[in-house]
Amino acid sequence: MEGTKSNAQVALINGLLLGVALVLFSLLMYVIGIAHDSKLQYISYLIIIIGLVLSIKQWRDKYNNGFLTYGQAFSNGFFTILFASIITAIWMIIFFGLIAPGEVENMLRAAEDKMYETQPNMTEEQVEMALKWSKMFMTPVMMGIWGFIGNLIIGTILSALVSIFMKKEKPVFAE
Repeated sequence: MEGTKSNAQVALINGLLLGVALVLFSLLMYVIGIAHDSKLQYISYLIIIIGLVLSIKQWRDKYNNGFLTYGQAFSNGFFTILFASIITAIWMIIFFGLIAPGEVENMLRAAEDKMYETQPNMTEEQVEMALKWSKMFMTPVMMGIWGFIGNLIIGTILSALVSIFMKKEKPVFAE
């Protein structure tokens, strides 16, 4: 064992790194002009999986004598994604509130266009009502909160799956 760090310390450091990686990916997508509903956004799931694997592997191999139960692996993954989700939520609030406040309006226009395209029978009043509700949930703070919740849910599911493959329990009769 190289040093003594708790599961929470390892998860905190890796969660912060994962959060920064997700923020940089988001910024890159914005700078090169990739839309928020692009299929390329799914790359963020790959980034999360890689971050979880690296965090769990580090906890198992460097600080836990090469062994980890499923519960320990899941715990590390959960706390890693929790810290990453906090970082990305803060980023979303800053991004949509200060850096690119016009993006919210662009997203609302795109949502309106999509409503007319996919549901041509909607009346003008129905579209206005839907947009009114959308605007309430598309403030920078609300987007940060929903982003945090979404990342935490997806990350928890991915952590549960990754932990299946990353666990390495001590043999029962090992010395």
